[in-house]
Amino acid sequence: MSSVLENNQNEYSVEQFVEKFGFEKCVFDLLKFIEKDNNEIKNIIIAKYLKEKISAESETKLLEYFINNSVFSAATFANPATSVVTEFLYTRPNVSHPIDEYFFASRGGSAIHSRIVNVEENLHSLIEEYLKKDKVLIGNLGGGPGRDIIDVFSKYYKDNNNVFCVNVDRDKNTILRGKRIATMAGVIDKIDFSETSFMRHKPKKKFDIIILVGVLCGLPSETCVLILKLIKKMLAKGGCIIASNVTPKMLEEDPFTYFIMEKITNWHLVFKEEELLKDIFKKAGLKWQKSFSDDYRYHNMGIGTIK
Repeated sequence: MSSVLENNQNEYSVEQFVEKFGFEKCVFDLLKFIEKDNNEIKNIIIAKYLKEKISAESETKLLEYFINNSVFSAATFANPATSVVTEFLYTRPNVSHPIDEYFFASRGGSAIHSRIVNVEENLHSLIEEYLKKDKVLIGNLGGGPGRDIIDVFSKYYKDNNNVFCVNVDRDKNTILRGKRIATMAGVIDKIDFSETSFMRHKPKKKFDIIILVGVLCGLPSETCVLILKLIKKMLAKGGCIIASNVTPKMLEEDPFTYFIMEKITNWHLVFKEEELLKDIFKKAGLKWQKSFSDDYRYHNMGIGTIK
């Protein structure tokens, strides 16, 4: 590891570090900013990436720096499952701190934004297919404020009374935010917001389409099977489930972003190849139909029906 060291063993060269691992420009820009702002933190970050031993005091300084200087990091550390994290990347608000700008510029952050775009496109196609048969009821489980549903409904179904959704999330503030967004978009009459865990949700009517995006990503395969077994009971005959999971391609192509997520802000993911996701569907009693992905292929969205 000496190739990334400068004149003394505790000082690290950003240029040599980025070159050594072939990181993209946004990593260089972030580390150069941190170097200027707080050189000690820059050294701690690189030492931690190199898996060198770091004191508890240094770990605390590093975490506090990210929490104090990044909305994304603070929200992630507080609750990795919160919709605030994905909403931040979906809506891309104006931000001023380079740490948050980094997530927008990174492939991993861009892939999450691309994920919702592709989910919306494929959801629209599925709704159109189901509308050929009858009315369509969608269950958006663990759906946060329902950004994807609201976008699709506001674009295509404002004047269509044959499409309806139940958006389920256990976070009260998230549900309130969803209601406000849906009202502003003019589709609040088409979405029933339910404040509860989707694991305890008892639908009054079975769903034609169930969406499960971003829920399985941090869970082991065995738990994913149990979840899909439970929610498939909510499916109407001929209905389908869209379930997503992050793929190893993200870790391979954007390891520095995941390093920040896992080692600094404590957001853990369980990467799964498509074949593993297919096996999860099979063990849950679902027939694999097809899949789609974000533009980076960092997230795989499988579509399955009841066998």
